[in-house]
Amino acid sequence: MATKRKINTSGTDDTEEQTSSEVKTKRVKVSLESSSGSLTTENVEKNNQSSDKKADLNEKHVKEKEENVARKDDHGTMIPITINIGRNETSTYKYVDTKDKFIEVMKELQEKIRNKQMIAVDCEGVNLSRFGSVTLINIGTRDLVYLIDILKIGDSVFDDGLRSILEDSGIEKLMFDCREDADALLHIHKVKLNGVLDVQILEVNNRIHVYRNGYTKIRSLKHCLEEYVKDDTLLNAKLQGRSSMSVSSNIWKERPLDENMLKYASVDILGLFKLYDELRTRMGHIVWKAASSRYCDSTRSRNRTQRDGSGILPKGIIL
Repeated sequence: MATKRKINTSGTDDTEEQTSSEVKTKRVKVSLESSSGSLTTENVEKNNQSSDKKADLNEKHVKEKEENVARKDDHGTMIPITINIGRNETSTYKYVDTKDKFIEVMKELQEKIRNKQMIAVDCEGVNLSRFGSVTLINIGTRDLVYLIDILKIGDSVFDDGLRSILEDSGIEKLMFDCREDADALLHIHKVKLNGVLDVQILEVNNRIHVYRNGYTKIRSLKHCLEEYVKDDTLLNAKLQGRSSMSVSSNIWKERPLDENMLKYASVDILGLFKLYDELRTRMGHIVWKAASSRYCDSTRSRNRTQRDGSGILPKGIIL
């Protein structure tokens, strides 16, 4: 508070305080003139209110995203998040990023396996191979996908039940081009993937007669979904995820994961079931499983100095 002093006629000191109320008796209008217009105190207040409102909305949006990713009911049970996977068709996923959540979903998954429900598996990571990292392991049925965050929970997930599922040859798992997944799991986490039914093998077998110098070109999951499933809903979800991936090569290490990436990971699992339904009659089950086993072993079993995958099917996979 500003003060000033003066001497009165009695020779004693008086102090006069200049208070804010005194200042307010004078109306002050601040005006900054420019070629584009003027800024008044009234406009400043309106701009501040607008900025505060935007900040509140952004904060609310962030909170809603966090709640959407880890939604629970009154009993603390994880609630699946619904996503569209086709025309008038939905499925669900659960994002698992704590040990408590993992223990909960493992009980659910083991129950589904005991009930003979088919499962599909897919890994996400940075430079997915022995030379990179596995950050997300996705396991699902037709109606529910579990997105297990290895980066946040840690390797304990393997000893807490995940290893037994991945290594059990009696638990059959749909996958798509399992080679680098198997390579990374073995050389980084000491998990030997088994029981694979690789849907890419089904697709290659469907056109095995199209050879060039003894080799057949393999196709991506996106290409196969476009050709055999023809569902714009799935493809759009994948395209949105790919758009985010094109911005950052390390996106699977970034946390929190963007909602588009969670949907992308879910669609990769759910799309496998749709593709399997279209191609399942093209190859005998025993022959398919044996070819998938050779495919799974083809990369992890050889010496490598870098990730060196190619776009052709190795010889000796389909006999």
